Amino acid sequence: MRDSNFIKAFIIICCALAFVSCKTSPKKAFSITNLDTTIKAKKISISELAKNYKLYHGHYIETVGRFHSGFEEFAIYTNKNILTGEANGFWLEFNEKLIIDDPSFEIMNGKLVTIKGRVNTLHKGHLSGYLAAIRGIYFWQN
Repeated sequence: MRDSNFIKAFIIICCALAFVSCKTSPKKAFSITNLDTTIKAKKISISELAKNYKLYHGHYIETVGRFHSGFEEFAIYTNKNILTGEANGFWLEFNEKLIIDDPSFEIMNGKLVTIKGRVNTLHKGHLSGYLAAIRGIYFWQN
């Protein structure tokens, strides 16, 4: 009987320690506060945007995708295709009033982010390697 109580207590303590030790970084949002209030971004999944990006040229959108930043890369991607292992990406360009520090970018690299900006299918990013660009990004949240 004592052994079963000891095991239960041990499990409870381990679960409590695991719960306390799980560190989730708080969400951090960056936005422009004095933005034109008539701008309304349409929420769309990144996969739907990748399928129909030409239909959204010139439209403001809000989407969630995996952010990657590196040498000649500053983009948001869909999830990888299970069969091909490839992901579709959109080049990112900020509104000049949106300021995000470099350490924040480093923390967000490889993680899901929410962005709001305007789709531009005429610009396809570095070496035209992306489906389109999302320009004038005025909201960013990890």
